[in-house]
Amino acid sequence: MLIACAHIALLVGCAPVPSVSEVAASVDTLLLSMEEAVNRDDAGAYMALIDTSDPIWATEQRAWVTDSIKREVEYVTIERAWDAVIEMNDHDEAVTTIEIVWHLPGEQLDRSNTFDARFVPVGLSDGAWVFGGRAWRKRNSEIEGVVVYSDELYKGLDARIAARVPMLREEIESALGAKIEGDVSVKVYPDVASLQASISMAYTDPLSGWNEPGESIKILGRDELDGERLDTLLAHEIGHAVSFEMGEQIIRAPWWVLEGIAEVASDPFRDTSPDVRMKRILAMHKDGELRDWEQLADFRGEANNHAMFVYLQGWAMVHHITEFYGVDARNQWLAEMGSGLSLDEASRGALGVSFGSLDSQWRAMLTAQQGFENPTDEIEE
Repeated sequence: MLIACAHIALLVGCAPVPSVSEVAASVDTLLLSMEEAVNRDDAGAYMALIDTSDPIWATEQRAWVTDSIKREVEYVTIERAWDAVIEMNDHDEAVTTIEIVWHLPGEQLDRSNTFDARFVPVGLSDGAWVFGGRAWRKRNSEIEGVVVYSDELYKGLDARIAARVPMLREEIESALGAKIEGDVSVKVYPDVASLQASISMAYTDPLSGWNEPGESIKILGRDELDGERLDTLLAHEIGHAVSFEMGEQIIRAPWWVLEGIAEVASDPFRDTSPDVRMKRILAMHKDGELRDWEQLADFRGEANNHAMFVYLQGWAMVHHITEFYGVDARNQWLAEMGSGLSLDEASRGALGVSFGSLDSQWRAMLTAQQGFENPTDEIEE
């Protein structure tokens, strides 16, 4: 292809196609520019080197570089791994293996992320190139409304995801009274480290799924991921995606609210009854282990020390609001926060009580239900 195009260029005078070595030099220059931009904390310069034709990818990269800089990631190197060869795909994009190495404050060893990446020419292929992200081996878009990106490491997983998302999306949208705009994009990462590194170089918490406004749903791939385990994981992340449609300020709601509604959204797809979780909450209440809500509010702050309570206690309060005040009031409560109102303002507006009164009501309900036997029986681990 390259030789033929070069020959045609001599005959008709069109711009010659660059050789693979020339493309490699352009990619190496681009990677060095990306590295330098991150090291000088220049998110704007970094984003100028990114392919922004896909708004989801652009949003993910903007969050990636911004968080990495804010979290004070120390020295970063970005280069072709092991002098990896450059290959050209069917879209005239360059594909090669790259390695990103960085250091986090307080850690002894560097961290790294190695993956096949794609690079997109800007205009003519002998000019500038931009970074297009992970070169996924498969793009599954056979089912309307969902696109799944994977490396096909887990047999049939991308097809199982594509088959389940439409039903989960429809039921959760109906329950929350909001709709996701456009397709649901799901990216399947091969391991925890790759999933963490796709979020931020500073992200170190263990996780199996992720979603933020404007981003794809990211999940950890596993061979055994199927049935209830797959449904509840997808439902939780789709719950986030739908809740993000309830107002652009919803992302500023307390972390326990965001995780609480996502957990409630996944309840219909669990094999276990909500009563099992409630027994666990009752036992914690009896033993004085429940946290103050302020401790569970800030994703970047103290709440990281109480992550289990963010999910479980958050679920319990959102479940209580749903059962006591009804689905419509709960959704209005979320929408009020999505419009920028505080937790207390949203509680007064949608539920008719201050959040302090709501909390007292909830704890009184827990006290009244403490007459169960063997509270640790059937508790879900």
